[in-house]
Amino acid sequence: MPVRLTSLLLAIAAIVSVPCFARDAPFAPDAALDNRVYEGPVIDMHVHTAGAGENGPPGSMVCVGAAADLRFDPREPWMEALGRSMARPACDDPIKGAMTDVENRDGTIAALRRHRARAVLSGDLASRKDWMDAAPAGLFIPAQYLSWADLPDYPPEAIAAAFDRGEIALLSEVTIQYRGVFADDPRFEPYWKMAEDKGIPVGIHVGVGPPGSPMVFPEYRLQNPKHLEAVLTRHPRLRVYMMHAGWPYAEDLKAMFYAWPQLMVDTGVLQVALTGEEYYRFLKDIVEAGFADRIMFGSDQMNWPGLIDEGVSAINAAPFLTYGQKKAILHDNAARFLRLDE
Repeated sequence: MPVRLTSLLLAIAAIVSVPCFARDAPFAPDAALDNRVYEGPVIDMHVHTAGAGENGPPGSMVCVGAAADLRFDPREPWMEALGRSMARPACDDPIKGAMTDVENRDGTIAALRRHRARAVLSGDLASRKDWMDAAPAGLFIPAQYLSWADLPDYPPEAIAAAFDRGEIALLSEVTIQYRGVFADDPRFEPYWKMAEDKGIPVGIHVGVGPPGSPMVFPEYRLQNPKHLEAVLTRHPRLRVYMMHAGWPYAEDLKAMFYAWPQLMVDTGVLQVALTGEEYYRFLKDIVEAGFADRIMFGSDQMNWPGLIDEGVSAINAAPFLTYGQKKAILHDNAARFLRLDE
């Protein structure tokens, strides 16, 4: 009986404390949808210090909907088929890759400046320094990239020390999934503990990777958003965002959002990997569930600076987003997550 009474009191408290979103919440749609283009400052949560040839030959091209209608026959090596599709794209207006490393770096800086943007820059110390030295002060927010192969060189204490020295502000992108290691693997637990203790935000690859990932990375496995459940249970003060928004696991993503109010995602690469229809369908599902405050813009710019332009344009063109939601996704949510006002 006491347990039931306690549950009832908690339920009543929850009901009376819920704010009236229909009247004054920033994400409640107006009677006449205000979907003006957002032209204010942008924060891109997902940029890499990639070289021009890291994803196919320099100058390779990608189309929106890059994973659609590939018509692959496994008699042919996947990398040959993928390379051909990037050399001769099927669309009329492909996003063109940089021809040189310097062109990629400078093109990325130019794209960010076009949108009054700052970006989380993922890479190692040397590449981050090169990019940051070439950019206006404050344009990049440095982050430590971490693959499974990198772990011996970057133990938790080394990352904590780099954070203390001001060399990094985040641990991102964590790509252990490409070696078949999930977020809740006990071997990665020391990194989660360190990040929670130090207050270091973490961005981790969740969902899918490039088309045909298992044929390039044999140990690669799909990672579900629910692999973060045990992590957040053990580390409730952890700041973490799922890169690529955990697509296509919308239902599990919403369950995780509901359970963990601090959990965030970025939209990295979805603006080009998916068809426009699928991207909007997925994004709208999350927004209509009430989680527009968890979505942060990410371009996943690697060696195609135009991914930044395409990503910002896709958010601004979304017919179901209010001006306030566009502003939140393109800037405010990331500013809050990164605590930029502190």
